[in-house]
Amino acid sequence: MKDKPKAKVRKFLFKPASVLLLLFSLLVTQIFSVYAAGVWENVGTAGFSAGSASFTSLAVYNGTPYVAYRDDDNFHKATVMKFNGSTWENVGTAGFSAGGAEYISLAVYNGTPYVAYRDIANSYKATVMKFNGSTWENVGTAGFSAGEVEYISLAIYNGTPYVAYQDDANSEKATVMKFDGTNWVNIGTAGFSAGGASYTSLA
Repeated sequence: MKDKPKAKVRKFLFKPASVLLLLFSLLVTQIFSVYAAGVWENVGTAGFSAGSASFTSLAVYNGTPYVAYRDDDNFHKATVMKFNGSTWENVGTAGFSAGGAEYISLAVYNGTPYVAYRDIANSYKATVMKFNGSTWENVGTAGFSAGEVEYISLAIYNGTPYVAYQDDANSEKATVMKFDGTNWVNIGTAGFSAGGASYTSLA
């Protein structure tokens, strides 16, 4: 039996004043690259994840790249890793989510990583977690959306997390919610798009 592809990272320098970071997927192989000086080269070891990875999401904070993904070596749960300058290391525990994670979206705010994902352990609803410096904890209630979600996108503004997603409880239309410090609340009307919304993206 052939080994499953693992996560990979590469870099390619474009010019001294400009560094372009790229994460893309070939089958289940993740390759993170920097573009510089006309050559793509690995950032750390190619295939750095413990097992195959999917639903990858990349964020960069103060020059440090972070990658979140569904970790097939940890029961399809969420794992976040960062590059420390020489190797890729786990941020907290690998496979930290309560159950399987899909449509993972990663953001880093003031050095704190957040992930949003479709939470298989909570009826495929939306869950957001953050790393508090020692462990991963829920932001509000796990599985806070009205129904099942897909295509989750996470953004953080002035410390407030927002998520956009395809809302299966509202005819697969788009819904945006924010965390008000206590609860997740809708921004405007849930299912506000005229029709079904796929590949939602939030900025």
